[in-house]
Parts: sequence; structure tokens; C-alpha cells
Amino acid sequence: MEIISEETVNPQEGWMGNLDRGQILKLTGRSVIDFNAFKREDIREYFDTARTRIYNLNMYPTAGHRLFSKQNNPMMKFLTDGFSGIGLHDLQSGHGCAEGMLSILSPINISYENLPDPLGFFRNLDISQDGRIKPKPKGPKTDVSIELEAEINVICAIMNCPASETSASGAKSTVTILQP
Repeated sequence: MEIISEETVNPQEGWMGNLDRGQILKLTGRSVIDFNAFKREDIREYFDTARTRIYNLNMYPTAGHRLFSKQNNPMMKFLTDGFSGIGLHDLQSGHGCAEGMLSILSPINISYENLPDPLGFFRNLDISQDGRIKPKPKGPKTDVSIELEAEINVICAIMNCPASETSASGAKSTVTILQP
């Protein structure tokens, strides 16, 4: 695969970029990464945590699952998950770093009222029998990677948002766009 771009994202910083259909987004790290995606041609169509849970019949997305938009369309396909067996990605929590994500998304004019809930990569939360959301022990001790394939042209945004109760604070992340 050809590397189109690769950037390091420091803690409490973010990244936004375009992926063409068929390109692969590789995220490498060990701290919590808040993730959002928007259809490039119409940002009113955006990644939706509820639709993703419903269509995958799963609370914790992993390899083989798809990410769906608010309009019920597939946006990205989860190809590989280096976090599998270590922890679970999270579709049930809100933004831990909303102000940072809004700053990253400012070029496409997303306001707080229109900020979609994120997918929390490497967040490692659990739902108890009584319905409480609780953090599990910290994430991976070394960097792990996940890969998502764009099924449409998308704008993706991440926020490296380490939370001391769920991830390795102070860990850098790497964002790589690959062309198969």
C-alpha cells in the first residue's frame, strides 16, 4: 500500500483530513481518540453512533463492522483492530474533548449544537448489568493500530483526547492515509 500522508497528533490536539472512497485510514496509538466523519459532498450526512450500533447489532465496533451515517448509509468499513483482545472501542460516550473537536472542525463550520457524538477508539469502557457506563483498566501498554476503509468520500476528524482513567495520558497518536 502507498502512504498518501502520515501525521503525528500530540495529546489534546487533533487532525482533520479527506479520504477518497477506497482509501484506508490507519490510526495508531494508545490513548483515547475521539472520531467523527462526514460525507464530503454534504456534511449534513455524518457518522452516527446509534445507527452504527443498530446495524451492527453491537455496542463495541471492531474488524468486520461498518460505520453508518445518520441517513442510514455505510460510510466506512472497519478492516483491522489491534485493540481486539485488549479492550473495546466505545459508541456510548460523548465527547471528552468537545472544544478541541470543534476547533478541528471549524473549517467546515460545525457548531456545538451540530457536533455528532464520537466513536471513542481505545476508550475501553464497559456497561454494567445495571446500565452504568464505567471505565475499564487503562488501554494498551504499547501502540496498536486500527484500519478503516472509506466506502464514500469522507472528511474524518480525530481528537487525541487521553483521559487518565481510561488511557495512557500523554501518548502521541499517528494518522496515516493509505492507498491500496
